[in-house]
Amino acid sequence: MWSPNARDVGGLPTGYGVPTRARALVRTDSLDALDPAGWAEFEALEAGLVLDLRSEWELKQPHPLDGAPAYRRIPWIDPDGEARRVPENEPRLVDVYRNSLTRNAPHIGRIFTAIAAAPADRPVVVHCKAGKDRTGLTVALLLDLAGVPRERIAADYAVSEVNLGLQDGPEYSRTRPETILGSLEHLDERFGGVREYLAWLGLSSIEIHRLATRLVPVRAEAIVFDFDGLLMDTETTMVESWRAEWAHHGLELDLNSFWPGHGGDVTEDRYAVLAAAVGAGFDRTESHARRLAHRDRLHASLDFRPGIRDWIATARSLELQVAIASSSPRAWVLGHLERVGAVELFDQIVTGDEVATHKPDPAIYELALRRLGVPGAAAVAVEDTAHGVAAAQAAGMYAVAVPNPFVPPAAVAAADLVLGSADDLLLTELLVSAGSKGSTSVTE
Repeated sequence: MWSPNARDVGGLPTGYGVPTRARALVRTDSLDALDPAGWAEFEALEAGLVLDLRSEWELKQPHPLDGAPAYRRIPWIDPDGEARRVPENEPRLVDVYRNSLTRNAPHIGRIFTAIAAAPADRPVVVHCKAGKDRTGLTVALLLDLAGVPRERIAADYAVSEVNLGLQDGPEYSRTRPETILGSLEHLDERFGGVREYLAWLGLSSIEIHRLATRLVPVRAEAIVFDFDGLLMDTETTMVESWRAEWAHHGLELDLNSFWPGHGGDVTEDRYAVLAAAVGAGFDRTESHARRLAHRDRLHASLDFRPGIRDWIATARSLELQVAIASSSPRAWVLGHLERVGAVELFDQIVTGDEVATHKPDPAIYELALRRLGVPGAAAVAVEDTAHGVAAAQAAGMYAVAVPNPFVPPAAVAAADLVLGSADDLLLTELLVSAGSKGSTSVTE
């Protein structure tokens, strides 16, 4: 590229099954000495942000881009933190790096906030003087956030000393793999990882998501939720109402044959089983009224399952469309949403009385996708049952399973991602995961 230590970090493998995006993040040494050919190559990049990490004392001349809209200088080094530095406590370069990550926290927070705010469709160029230490740490954190294997992060970091001809130089000028690996391990030990470190710096989950998706493409334009057992645990209230009714007759409900293999209404089938068990004298009308009264009492305090409201709020902040695709009748779904003041949270509400077939047939998801105006590959479905997962995948969607209390995780193992609760994973992380396929479970 235009300068000895300049390189695009696109094309690196990630744990999400896709490589880092090219022309998204470029690292380089100072731009001060570019010749005309180098400037022509740099300008062809059309960077949306050129971030200079140098301090005032390093500037021997104005930056070539000084005054340009894309140029920002945010020094990595915080003078107040630097004044408290004790060099004797940092005998190795890795010690300098580790302490730097906390000592310079106010400035580092501004650096990553600026990258998060940069135009998503234009490259970010990061540089300091040599493009190896401050730039190396910045890029390493972004690559770690994007799920690049650490040995590949270390390999990219190590290239700098080769590019700059420093292999035989003083130790502090080297870029040994163990230096950057030790710095990332420090973040693991002190903060729990790079994502938690960025949050400690003050970045929001949305800003952290933007940092990750600068390097890892996210295709999702919509998220579609099942309703019963997923948005609200109406499966438990339904089971409890039936259990109470069987107990009223001195009987015990057998759940082994209770669940259908589809999303249709089997209420009358269940009453038929109960009537056969009770025998003569069974009053279906009286039984139904008693069961519904008990169920309504349970519903009085029922809200969304844990984490769901946070997912919806995050989807809204990311400008994703949000919908419901439920096999239940519209009156049932709307009644619950109105009770908790949630109707306006959804762009589309598609229900079972609008299609001829029920899950696992994909008809309801196909209708939801048509109304949203997005293809299946650009939507995430969140389900709680195997037949719901099958319906979503048949519609070409990325299927996330959050099984209800009556569905074992093994039953939904065909899902692309299995969670124990929506609280287990931020929606922003889920959306990055949706860039790849393959069943993953984090139910433990």
